[in-house]
Amino acid sequence: MAKGFGRGANAITVGMIVFVALWLTSTVFLVILYTGQEQIVTENNRLREDNRKLISDAERRSVSLFEQARAGGPTVVGLLEGARSEMAKLATGDANSNVAAAQDKLNEILRAIQSDAALTDPQRFQGLSYHQALVLLYEAYNSQGTVRRDLEAKVAQILGEVARFAESSTQNGADFEKRARELAEQLKAVEAGRDRYHAERDKHVTELEKIYEDRRLLSDADLTRERQRVALLETQISQLRQRLQSLQEKFGDLLIGPEDLATARLPDGRILTAIAGDEVVYIDLGEKDRLVLGMTFAVYSPDTGIPVNGRSKAQIEVVSIGETSAECKILQQYGRNLILEGDWIANPVYDRSRPVRFVVAGDFDLDHDSVADGNGAEVLAARINKWGGTIEAEVTALTDFVVLGVPPRKPRPISEATPEETARMQALQRRFDSYQQAYETARNLTVPTMTQQVFLTFLGFGGAAL
Repeated sequence: MAKGFGRGANAITVGMIVFVALWLTSTVFLVILYTGQEQIVTENNRLREDNRKLISDAERRSVSLFEQARAGGPTVVGLLEGARSEMAKLATGDANSNVAAAQDKLNEILRAIQSDAALTDPQRFQGLSYHQALVLLYEAYNSQGTVRRDLEAKVAQILGEVARFAESSTQNGADFEKRARELAEQLKAVEAGRDRYHAERDKHVTELEKIYEDRRLLSDADLTRERQRVALLETQISQLRQRLQSLQEKFGDLLIGPEDLATARLPDGRILTAIAGDEVVYIDLGEKDRLVLGMTFAVYSPDTGIPVNGRSKAQIEVVSIGETSAECKILQQYGRNLILEGDWIANPVYDRSRPVRFVVAGDFDLDHDSVADGNGAEVLAARINKWGGTIEAEVTALTDFVVLGVPPRKPRPISEATPEETARMQALQRRFDSYQQAYETARNLTVPTMTQQVFLTFLGFGGAAL
């Protein structure tokens, strides 16, 4: 029994010892474990604090790169740096660009865009991102592309029209060249005919000039004698006119006057050359005959002579004067009368040997408007002077012609007239008295008188205005 109890006590002791040893061991282990756990907690808190500085819980959930990070693989910083590099490359083309460099390049591009005068609203590009600026540029490009496509379509349409026009122009050009060749051939034929006509006319004129010159040389002596005879006759006529005036004072209206407008009905020259259809003729008067450029002549047939009313078959105007002949332009041809070689020409103002004396009196209606012209008498006087005639203030025995217009209006007396009215009436009375005196003196001296119509008819104007 005692032996068995001893063995039992030893077992308990051993168990207690083992228990104590295990307790001590666990206590030491727990102390050690507690001490290490405190360090772990402290380190874990530090790590948590550092982690919060890097990323928050909300950011961790939103950043997909965080999920891609691995302990042995890419880190979050590495992934962020890679994303930044790609973003920098997309923005500026340089993976090493930072935010400041990217912003500078963006600002530089935006300033360049805003300074472009082609943009209608450049201020829209102020303060934009790369994406926003790219979108606006694309919209502008797309709009310009639409305009360009429309313009290209219009250009294509215009080019088509130009091609059709060019084709039509080519055809018209060919037709024009053909017509031009035909007209050139016709022109050559006309010029050849004209040259032949001019050659024949010049030859004929040369022959006529030679014939006329020969005749002139033969008649110079006769002309000198005739001029001497005319001078002698003029002296005799002057004496006869003075004698006639004396007789007129004695016998008045019992004297018989000469033939009406006898001197006005004498020819002054002849037509040398007249070709049917030509606009010019040649006459036998020249520089030596005191001819004046612009002078007109009435043309008469020598068969009928010059009538009392002065009505002619044509009117011509001197346009070129030679020594013994002159070229005249045909102004009028009345009826179907033709100007022929040998026809007479006459102008009552013209006399190759002396100036013809005129008195112009009365009112004249030279433009045929049934109203007296204020300067009608002055116009006639200027024309007479231009053609070599002279204007006299009053009619004398030496006056050749008196051109009488309508008698001036005789003024009626006005009671209590003002000084201006009195002066006007006196002027009208003087004009009336001057007209009456010219008329009476011309009748008493048998000086030929012509009305306006007769005078213009003798000049070849017929019923036309002067």
